[in-house]
Amino acid sequence: MENKVPTDLAELPIIDMHTHLAGMGHGGSGCWVSSGKFNSIMFRALRWNLGIYGAHRTGNLDQTYLDLLDKEVRTASASGAIDAAVIYAHDRIYTENGEASTSGQEIYVPNDYAFACAERETMRGRYMPAVSVHPYRKDALAETERCIARGAVAMKWLPNSQAMDPRDRRCFAMYDLLAARKIPLIAHTGGEHTVRVIRPELGNPEVLRPALDRGVTVIMAHSGTRSGAFDGHWMEQFCKLVREYPNCWGDTAAFCTPGRIRWIPRMLREEGVVEKLMHGSDYPVPVTAWFALRELGWNRVRELNSIPGELERDVRIKRAMGLPGIVFTNPAKVLGQEALRRWLVSNIR
Repeated sequence: MENKVPTDLAELPIIDMHTHLAGMGHGGSGCWVSSGKFNSIMFRALRWNLGIYGAHRTGNLDQTYLDLLDKEVRTASASGAIDAAVIYAHDRIYTENGEASTSGQEIYVPNDYAFACAERETMRGRYMPAVSVHPYRKDALAETERCIARGAVAMKWLPNSQAMDPRDRRCFAMYDLLAARKIPLIAHTGGEHTVRVIRPELGNPEVLRPALDRGVTVIMAHSGTRSGAFDGHWMEQFCKLVREYPNCWGDTAAFCTPGRIRWIPRMLREEGVVEKLMHGSDYPVPVTAWFALRELGWNRVRELNSIPGELERDVRIKRAMGLPGIVFTNPAKVLGQEALRRWLVSNIR
């Protein structure tokens, strides 16, 4: 499947293909995080690292987090690390009967909130909205059509945590719509630790073959890699699919974390794979170069870790590890000229 490259632009912008929105519903955002997840050790650590540990007590956590994300993007843009970021919605879990589940849901970010953030006058030109529509929803196609009409640049799924099987025939009409409208599907592959995993086997990239066969441009988030010690590891399957399908891509989200930075050198050795990768940070997941000490050396690691901005640091570490420039311009290539002009017209270099 051929992706249209915006050839009339002097230079492709650098887009972070993988950043997350979050909130507690403050200010009418519609977002929420379950109390168990919000108070978990992981989320406490994330809030502490972001400097917003007690922001929920003020009733303004959603705006505080958004301000922090925007500061990160502005800082990274000023340094030339990135030009813009794709921001994610996160749909509810749906049952086999197409009803919203009453259990298991830990995070929710409405599609309209992703649009509202990208459309804000103070933020416009730096953000592109990716929506999330569970394929088992009774209104899945209608909601997807609505979001595409509003300017969605991608569809984001987390199959192993949202309890959706990409091989299920109920997904096929969604694939046909995405393929026809040239909207990429960003689907999580590999290990997952931010939200609860319901079906671990759905982290295997092979489950996305039906989407690829039906012509969807599929971006396999995390490229099938293991993060934790007991995760499934499907990097080999990912590499096979990338070589087999022109419309198959992977992203480098969370590659500068202790669990995944080890896979960068191996990716660089895989023939025909690195040129099919695209940059993604997985913000707000914190990044570090300490676990690349062997490859980069003490002085370089200290220098990289001294970069205060998470998004800029992520880019600089990946470049230092040897990821080539094409990885950072591939998101713009895949998203295409129409999406770039719609959302980034004021920010295209």
